[in-house]
Amino acid sequence: MQTLKNGHGIWVKVAFFMVASGLAFLFGLISVTANPILIGLAAGLVGGTFLLAIPKKTIWLVIALGLATPALLDMVGHGFHRVLWAVSMMALLLFVPGLLNLFSFNPEQKKTIPLFIWLALIFVLYALIVSVSQLHGLGELFTGFKRYFQTFGLLLALVTLANNKQDFDLWLKLLLIIALLQLPFAVFERFILVPLRGGLAAGGEATDVVAGTMGANLEGGSPNSIMVTFVLIAAAFVFARWKVGLIETSRAALLAGILLLPLALGETKVVVVILPLLAFVLLRKDIMRQPAKYIPVFGLMLILTAILAYFYVYILLDSSFDEAITGILRYNVQEVGYGTLLLNRTTVMTFWAKFHSWQDPISFLFGHGLGSSYGNGFDAGHIARLYPNYGINLTTISTLLWDLGVVGLTMYISIFLAAWVQIGKLWRNSTNPQVKADCMALQAGIALTLFFLIYSDSQVNLLVHELIISLMLGYAAFLHQQQQREIQLAKKMLV
Repeated sequence: MQTLKNGHGIWVKVAFFMVASGLAFLFGLISVTANPILIGLAAGLVGGTFLLAIPKKTIWLVIALGLATPALLDMVGHGFHRVLWAVSMMALLLFVPGLLNLFSFNPEQKKTIPLFIWLALIFVLYALIVSVSQLHGLGELFTGFKRYFQTFGLLLALVTLANNKQDFDLWLKLLLIIALLQLPFAVFERFILVPLRGGLAAGGEATDVVAGTMGANLEGGSPNSIMVTFVLIAAAFVFARWKVGLIETSRAALLAGILLLPLALGETKVVVVILPLLAFVLLRKDIMRQPAKYIPVFGLMLILTAILAYFYVYILLDSSFDEAITGILRYNVQEVGYGTLLLNRTTVMTFWAKFHSWQDPISFLFGHGLGSSYGNGFDAGHIARLYPNYGINLTTISTLLWDLGVVGLTMYISIFLAAWVQIGKLWRNSTNPQVKADCMALQAGIALTLFFLIYSDSQVNLLVHELIISLMLGYAAFLHQQQQREIQLAKKMLV
């Protein structure tokens, strides 16, 4: 027995030595390449492995680095935004403590996990099964999984770790600080970077660089709509808490002003749609109960939207409403491609339908695998390479249809519909004013997420947008779990 034990120990030492030597050699090769992508991946893997011992600190780092540093990395130099792969690795590694805690939950604890979290986990499993069953290369599978699920580990950690109200209050404060930081960054981008791209004379091609901390790409394609979404969700939380008396009017007005001012620094026409949508979701219950009191408030939001639309069209674009509306219709619902692409937000759907029907039920129902429709750069998917410059992944819906089929799209949307329903139930059953306010703000955020299904592919592609979504769902799950624990405790006390 002692001989076997010694032999076992020797083999463990040999294996450890070989793995350590291999990693040392690999990281040595990476360090001499000076490639920021590879270095970022290596740093994320090594640092993330150590941070698994302190997952709550990892959550802090993922939120702060993921949402507050993309613009800084882009300003350092083109390509350095890929260092955010290190953040993605840390977020993905949170799958480990998340799953371990989930499996260790007793049946009573599992009952507190809301349905939309289980649906999200089933969606991850479904995507892996579909992609592996029709594998078109490990690179495509890995990069596709990374783009789709790079923050799902964070979501799982928010749900399964022993997080308390104090933890979430601190994370919400951090998010508010980052949301307030959008203003100074937007001011810098508006008055320093916009002139470098041709100034206001260049129209939207120049002003889309105003994207706050979400990433300012001087070559175009900055995620300014993500900045808008982020500050509007933060403003929704401020407004909802002010409405129930948790924030003083003067403080709420100051916070709202700082949060909303970036909307006037860049040209983001989507505000004209999502600002009224946000206002309607936040006020819909009040309008139904007291229309005379709240319809004027909703009207003020519409006036603010009209002012922003006038500013975008006449000041930033130096155009007219007729020309602007004609242009929007041309590259959204008619046959003109979006930007340099051949397809737009409508034709991208008809193009998918042209090649998918019940005659090929496998592709129609289950798609072609993760990453197959991604069409940027050297790592384009095998389907995207068949249709270069078409932009088949222009929207979230088209991306999901190509990659995971009708079943995958249905499963993805069901996550948010289930979240909406369970948050609504939580709102009805809660007497806590903060919980009720935050539920309304969360539903407003979900409404924006559903709108983005037809607007862009950022919620299945960009780290910053996926972080926002995972944080919303994670906080919603925590509120649900908190209420369920209170119900279980009350039942035990009665017994």
